[in-house]
Amino acid sequence: MTVIESADYGNTRQRLMKDPIVIAMAEEIATLASGVRTEMVHEGGNPKSDFMMAANKEYRKRGGTDGGHIGAIAEAIFRLVDSK
Repeated sequence: MTVIESADYGNTRQRLMKDPIVIAMAEEIATLASGVRTEMVHEGGNPKSDFMMAANKEYRKRGGTDGGHIGAIAEAIFRLVDSK
């Protein structure tokens, strides 16, 4: 499947990947069993909407103010997890 992504979305995700709150959330996700992560993503690896909403809510709860794109926080978390 082809995905069209705006430069703004990509820039937001990259910025979030440097956010200490997102980094901490990624470290927590990385400790979960692989079966748990499987429930958070679609077959193609994109975050499910339930996880996106939960990630956005938790990010704001921890004091985060960035984001602006519904899936950017969740994608930043998984990219950080996958980069380790």
